[in-house]
Amino acid sequence: MENKNENITFELASLAVSIRLEEIPPQVLSIARQAVLDWLGVTVAGADDSVTQILAGFMVSQGGHPHCTLIGQVDRLPASAAALVNGTASHALDYDDVNFSVPGHATAPVLAAALALGENIQASGAQLLEAFIAGYEISCRVGQLVAPNHYSKGFHATATMGCFGAAAAASRLLGLDAETTERALGIASTRAAGLKAAFGSSCKALQVGEAARGGLVAAILAQRGVDVSENMIGHRLGFARTHSTDMNVHSALRPPRYVADFAVETTDAAPAYVYHLETNLFKYHNSCYETHSAIESVLYLVRTEELKVSDIVEIDICVNPHCDDICNIAWPDTPLQAKFSLKHTVAMALLGKNTADPSAFNDQNLGDPQVLALQELACVILDPALRVPETIVRIKLRDGHELERRHDSSRPETDLKAQQDRLTNKFRALCEGRLPLSTIAALERTVMGLESLADVGELVRLTAKRAG
Repeated sequence: MENKNENITFELASLAVSIRLEEIPPQVLSIARQAVLDWLGVTVAGADDSVTQILAGFMVSQGGHPHCTLIGQVDRLPASAAALVNGTASHALDYDDVNFSVPGHATAPVLAAALALGENIQASGAQLLEAFIAGYEISCRVGQLVAPNHYSKGFHATATMGCFGAAAAASRLLGLDAETTERALGIASTRAAGLKAAFGSSCKALQVGEAARGGLVAAILAQRGVDVSENMIGHRLGFARTHSTDMNVHSALRPPRYVADFAVETTDAAPAYVYHLETNLFKYHNSCYETHSAIESVLYLVRTEELKVSDIVEIDICVNPHCDDICNIAWPDTPLQAKFSLKHTVAMALLGKNTADPSAFNDQNLGDPQVLALQELACVILDPALRVPETIVRIKLRDGHELERRHDSSRPETDLKAQQDRLTNKFRALCEGRLPLSTIAALERTVMGLESLADVGELVRLTAKRAG
């Protein structure tokens, strides 16, 4: 039997159990509430997506006790099924927040599990926040444990890490101790799955839903006494060593610093944080996050230069080689694939098409002659000197002039008030037309006062559509 001091699974479980709401800095709580609001917005909108509708219809046909709300829908399902459907909906648009410690989308699977279980057991808003922050932290720390090889090998880290985060969050809501939480993480390690090959398809979102359900079920099974081998994450035949050639225990257990290239920066100059949530990155373009620096570069040039699309003869998009497997679909065939195309998103930005609007990714823009012409002029250059997701866009004009802009979208926002304003606008845009304006306002108020909410069911039930 391994010494507990050498058991990374137990160390992570102990960390999850030790997080207390009263000890969390105010700025971290602010980001946590922002993450909840953002998750609700993207999930309400994602509830309309075809994969969500198909999955919800199937799960409803399977029956079960209808304890939990399906966000943006009429039906209710058992907690684990609601976590699956809501987790899928939260990632269906690929508009949910990002953390490069995962690397991927840390909030989606964790909140899907926590809100479903929280509604089922009538947890308070304070308990939800505590569980969410613990689950988010564990997702990022397991991500750092296996970075960068886990992701580069082809695993969808949002789903794999998300399963551990969902298990940790559910364990906190159930009040499990460190030993039982270790078993929950161990059970989760047998269920953590997801492949990058699914990017650009509906199964990318489905993998996130499965992570939410897998983590929730792992915690419940651990609570009910299901046993699992010790240290399933760090065991020589466990998760870390079978899913990566890297196992950096030091990175997994120390506080985070500025995150870049899927590893924690080690230089003394890097700003230190207490929680990984402080390095959360929200999305304001409805496309793969690795396209955002290119979009921002183009938007800057459009704002500051007298740039006419008809004058463009060449577009160079310089990115880290990592982007080649993620967002370099040169000629997307579907609106979902378009979100993973540097060429397509840059063309949209140049033409003034609103990349913040999910409906802008459509068949009409896929076949737009102007979009296609700009895609033809674009060249993606893989430059290992650039960090992920740092990008340089160079635009050559017919008269010989060349415009250039570099952007790095990996740095967390320091002005949380400005971030709140942007997220509120995004939330309203996603919910308007789907929920009554009075309900949207009530959701905003409830999230901003989440610590005082007696039952999180009151929050999620606001998102349900009325029958008929």
